[in-house]
Amino acid sequence: MTELELSRRERKKEETKERICNVALKLFKQKGLENTTVDEIAEKADVAKGTFFNYFPRKEAVLGFLPEMWIAEVEAQAEAIISEPGFEPLGPRITEIFVQLASFYEEDRTLAKWVAMEWLRCEQSGDDDMCRRWDELGVRLVSFLQDKGELRRDVPPERAADLFGSIHQNTVMRWVAAAEKPYPLREELRARMKLVVEGLAPQAGGGK
Repeated sequence: MTELELSRRERKKEETKERICNVALKLFKQKGLENTTVDEIAEKADVAKGTFFNYFPRKEAVLGFLPEMWIAEVEAQAEAIISEPGFEPLGPRITEIFVQLASFYEEDRTLAKWVAMEWLRCEQSGDDDMCRRWDELGVRLVSFLQDKGELRRDVPPERAADLFGSIHQNTVMRWVAAAEKPYPLREELRARMKLVVEGLAPQAGGGK
């Protein structure tokens, strides 16, 4: 099989996986996660039931695929911002991308709890590729902002990226776990991320 054929095959597999995910999410929102069956998802996605299980071991695992779709979206948006000349500072615009990811959680709070649980499960596994991609993306963006002079250079990019990630995750987790909405999610995320950016800003006269 040629490289072109392999590329097409991989692209088709990815498209099938995304189609299954989108169909499942639509059904989850309409009927609820517990009331949706794999048979229904497979039928609506026009795939065999066995094909579904080739991609996902269980229906809840579909929710774990969402962050994979999100990271591709964030990478594309961040790259577009980075490549645009004359628009600075870039830090607030980049952090806003992560803030807007929370719009999914606000759309369906019940489903959001399942997504948060799946994401947490992936993180706790310790060897999840998707989590590694998120970590690597965070370090790359922090390093870029440090090179631009928007963030302090005396803080290791890994530590700064972990701080951003922890604030984002904690804010989302507290929101989905609370019996009642404790705060407007995106507004609170924006305010907290702004505090982190300001706290990591170069110190006047400090040469950092």
